[in-house]
Amino acid sequence: MEAMELEYDRLIRALESPIDVGRPVILPDFYVDHFVIAGQFDEFIEGLTALAKQGGGNLLGNKQFLRRGGNSVNTASALLKLGLDPVLIVTTDDYGSTILPTLVSSDLDLSHVHTDGRLSSTVSIELEHEGRRVNLMVSDSGSAAEFSFSDLTEKDLSAIRTSNLVALLNLNHNPDAPELAYDLFEMVGNSSKAIRFMDVGDPSGNLNIVEPLARNVLAEGLVDIVSLNENEARWFAWAISGKSSRWGHLSSEPEDWLSAAKLVSTETGTRIDLHTQHFTASILGDNLSMVPTFDVVSRIACGAGDAWNAGDIYGTLQKLEDFDRLTFANAVASQYVSSPDASHPSREETIAFLRSKPQLESLGERLVNRV
Repeated sequence: MEAMELEYDRLIRALESPIDVGRPVILPDFYVDHFVIAGQFDEFIEGLTALAKQGGGNLLGNKQFLRRGGNSVNTASALLKLGLDPVLIVTTDDYGSTILPTLVSSDLDLSHVHTDGRLSSTVSIELEHEGRRVNLMVSDSGSAAEFSFSDLTEKDLSAIRTSNLVALLNLNHNPDAPELAYDLFEMVGNSSKAIRFMDVGDPSGNLNIVEPLARNVLAEGLVDIVSLNENEARWFAWAISGKSSRWGHLSSEPEDWLSAAKLVSTETGTRIDLHTQHFTASILGDNLSMVPTFDVVSRIACGAGDAWNAGDIYGTLQKLEDFDRLTFANAVASQYVSSPDASHPSREETIAFLRSKPQLESLGERLVNRV
């Protein structure tokens, strides 16, 4: 534990003197998120069932609010709060373009917002289930299901070519995700030296995209970094292994999550950044770095992965050591999930959080010590 606290000093020094890293590009989704914050899952379902049996009614006793949504907008917003100036490329409709400025900072560049699509929206129901805070999302994918490489304008392409990092996110809604990823990242590789970052999102409802993404995009060297949670890692392992029954269900064992991520990295040659509730890891070939997450009270779950990705992207661009980068991403995500209003932390707030020597998640700490 003492060694880890000493490492925080190195990270804090790096955060206090950030280097100029240019403008990362984040694309392609914007959602209007309607949060429903409730208590226990079983009680919530019982209440809805009772209303259905009586022919309808109103379920009281919950809190609700609207927030910016979509992996791209959330990640860009978090990066902006950390001090970067991201280029956000998203497609929505006229209503979406009207409401978006009211949901994000006025400093966020919205000059690449396309208005010739459909509004994407999600109801995120946050509940307690089996001792864990979970978010159950009900989505209308809108333009997130239809975005293609041909939708990018010359202005968009120019921003991409001059970027230092291009992040393609939330592909799970798009049946043509492999083609979009291939076309975009091939162009990036041919026209710039930008880091290529991808987060598919939960592909459970669109499994046909996983194998072509793994074999035709990742294994072809078109992506530098893939961010996965434990569920996404096992789906990629499932597809790469020929749909092995070992990966057909999500294991409750953290060692299995790590094994899945290792398999994906080994088979594709891609850096896998794995984020889970207990630990995070960065894997490339035989190189493995692991860090326990922080033990904080979780008040919000939806968007936690986006906050973590923002920290991971920031740390990558700042050329932080793996331990520092993972620790920073964990700190950014921890402050987000423990905030009462789904707010992203600043770099200064994250420094203060690290200086407070926050407690580590106990299971993750034990696991890291065993590996």
